Amino acid sequence: MGSPQECLSRLRLAHKSERCLVTNGIKRSSPPQAVQKIRDNVYLIQISISESPTADWRRLFYEAQHDVPPDFPTRSVEITGTLLRFRSDPESVEEKTARIDRWIERANQKDATMGSRTEEQRRHREDLAREAQEMAGWNARWVKL
Repeated sequence: MGSPQECLSRLRLAHKSERCLVTNGIKRSSPPQAVQKIRDNVYLIQISISESPTADWRRLFYEAQHDVPPDFPTRSVEITGTLLRFRSDPESVEEKTARIDRWIERANQKDATMGSRTEEQRRHREDLAREAQEMAGWNARWVKL
């Protein structure tokens, strides 16, 4: 188990890493996966993200983008919890995923410049980050079931 000082040190490191997770913004946490065939050569693609976004972040994801092609508008990406879903043919998945990565980064940048978060919002984001880490641990344990 270790001495009380070692335990406290580990706890501080864990807390620092959680804070980094919260303040570094939302990140893509999985490769794209086909989860449903919609029709011939069109699939529902799903990507996991590191945390459930706030309403402000979602608005920025959808509205603060510059490189939006007419055939793949931001609104064609559904955000549900920690999942992003969109429809695509297999040949376009790599390009659309790269575009979504840029949109995520831009939303993170805009979100960071919106000013400081209230204490309640900060605590909520930390709670969500802890929950995501907890679920990731369980999912890693169950991956071979």
